[in-house]
Amino acid sequence: MEVVGYLNNSDLLLEDDKGVMIIGGSHYVLSVGDKVEIDSVIDEQAKLYQVKISFASAEHGMLHDDEIQVKFEGSRDALKTYLAATTVH
Repeated sequence: MEVVGYLNNSDLLLEDDKGVMIIGGSHYVLSVGDKVEIDSVIDEQAKLYQVKISFASAEHGMLHDDEIQVKFEGSRDALKTYLAATTVH
C-alpha cells in the first residue's frame, strides 16, 4: 500500500487497489509516496503487524522492517463513516 496522506496524531492514510488503511506507530518518518507492505501478524487482537517499508526518496530500492498498528481497514466509503464517527468536530 502507498502512503497517500496524513491524519491526526501522526496517523497515515494508505491506499491500494483493494481499499484504504489507517496506520500508526511506525518507527520511521513516512512521506507521501512511500510504500508499506504487511509481512506478518504480531498480535491480531491489538492489530499489530510486522511490515516492510520502502521509501520513495530512495526509489523503493531497499526494504526496512518495522512494526505498525492498523487503526482502520476498508473501502473509501467506510473510511468516510469511520472518520465522521471518530473525529472531534
